[in-house]
Amino acid sequence: MVSGKAAATLARLFVLVACGLPVASAWAQSEAVGLLRSMTGALRTLDYQGSFVYEHNGGIDALRIFHEGGKNERERLTSLNGPRSEVMREEDLITCTQADGTVAVFPNHSDSRLLPLVPRRLALSTMYEASTGGEDRVAGYRARIVDILPQDGYRYGYRLWLETGSSLPLRVAMMDSGRRVLEQFMFVSIDIHVRPNAGDLLASTSAGSARVPDEVALTTPPRWRIADPPPGFSYVAGYRPALAPTQSEHYVYGDGIANVSVYVEPADSHQVTAPDATMSRGALNVYSHSDGEWRITVLGDVPRATVQRMARSLQPAAQAPAVR
Repeated sequence: MVSGKAAATLARLFVLVACGLPVASAWAQSEAVGLLRSMTGALRTLDYQGSFVYEHNGGIDALRIFHEGGKNERERLTSLNGPRSEVMREEDLITCTQADGTVAVFPNHSDSRLLPLVPRRLALSTMYEASTGGEDRVAGYRARIVDILPQDGYRYGYRLWLETGSSLPLRVAMMDSGRRVLEQFMFVSIDIHVRPNAGDLLASTSAGSARVPDEVALTTPPRWRIADPPPGFSYVAGYRPALAPTQSEHYVYGDGIANVSVYVEPADSHQVTAPDATMSRGALNVYSHSDGEWRITVLGDVPRATVQRMARSLQPAAQAPAVR
């Protein structure tokens, strides 16, 4: 007798084949999606601790992470080279401690995790294609390879090495449309299913009276809209910095995996209007524009064409078509 889960998988494959997709391609896509779903669960629930290297911006950082999974999920990330720094994530707050002891506390609106490059959201759309590859070995563990490939030049792709027993990501590479690696991280040692000691999840410096730079969710419709977003991107959320001018707003647009932040704020009337500028740092691209009255900044781990298109098509909401 075929189980309910197996029957559902066969039904999906039948639909895909009927739509003209090869059986091998359909199976690889279905298997990849299942592994990615398991990965998102593993990131939340598993206990683990380990050391990894992070290659970005032309340099390499060595870091150690401690993660306690479950209902009261907590994690702590510490640097192993260069100036000593650490990041703590607990509930809805992220606490950053710099080498000089400066502490900053941020609200975790986007459910960010401390492992770099792992997609925050995994709602695959037609703008990506997921498939499974072969097996490899990372930090002494067997791993399945999963590729998430972009279907155009407005987003990046990923290659993930997922531990075969738990689907925890042991290595992740972010790639451009030509499959060139832009950034990557890889564990060099890790203990899975090992709960960190209580002391490993304590910050080395108390946050004390460090102030949270409040950013509150918008309770009114956004003042601005992107009239012509890149295919697949749509409005996700809006925020207003509590300590900034009331006209300032921060919007998040996403395509199911990639997120782009759009900041709109009144320009400083005493400053000379600067020309449009694009800055790149590894996978991060930033586009800034000022017309004398407003300053617009668009940034995200997306190609340059994405931030430029969003910034150039930003209009007051009264003039732009509704975002669907």
